[in-house]
Amino acid sequence: MHYLSKIIIDKKDAIRRDFKDSYAWHKAFWEAFPGLDGEQRKYLSRIDSTDTRYNALLLSTKRPTLPEWGEWQTKEVADSFLTHGMYKFELRANPTVKRVVRDDDGNRKKNGNRTAICDHNELKKWINNKAEEAGFEINRDILEISKPIKQTFIRNGTLGKHSRVDYRGVLKVCNRELFKNAFSNGIGPAKSFSFGMLVLQPIKNNGNI
Repeated sequence: MHYLSKIIIDKKDAIRRDFKDSYAWHKAFWEAFPGLDGEQRKYLSRIDSTDTRYNALLLSTKRPTLPEWGEWQTKEVADSFLTHGMYKFELRANPTVKRVVRDDDGNRKKNGNRTAICDHNELKKWINNKAEEAGFEINRDILEISKPIKQTFIRNGTLGKHSRVDYRGVLKVCNRELFKNAFSNGIGPAKSFSFGMLVLQPIKNNGNI
């Protein structure tokens, strides 16, 4: 079972509550699932900004406990939503590549460094590889890829950064189970920071949404 919450919050209210970066939003969403000490909060999110407000989406496996901020609308995602063959999609991602890091003796370290992908062709290659892993293929003729934007955040006093890229297009489902898993678990790294959520609109057999 999945729940989709649509959230609106006035920017002035967000500023008062110190929702200043992606880590602050992560903490705010985390608190919408109380009583789960020791349990993983399983959710994906996306935040869009207008001149006066934030519009957020929150996809979760548990119904959130509505906090004392924002206007929340939560509904169950019908099982039939994931049975269509084609969808319009949007994905806000943090495309990275893992670089090999070696110690002073030249031995490869277990954990390498993740480097943001900026080249357009490499960004296209990244999304197509992720699509294959996620059980769908993308119509490459109408795929839109934004230019990368740097986003910074502060976590425990340390400055961090992500590279934000927006993908938009049409996908065709090839493997239903992999597709469902990608919808539930997201695509790419930094999912706790409002990346990786597949926003979908089914395309019916006659080509209409």
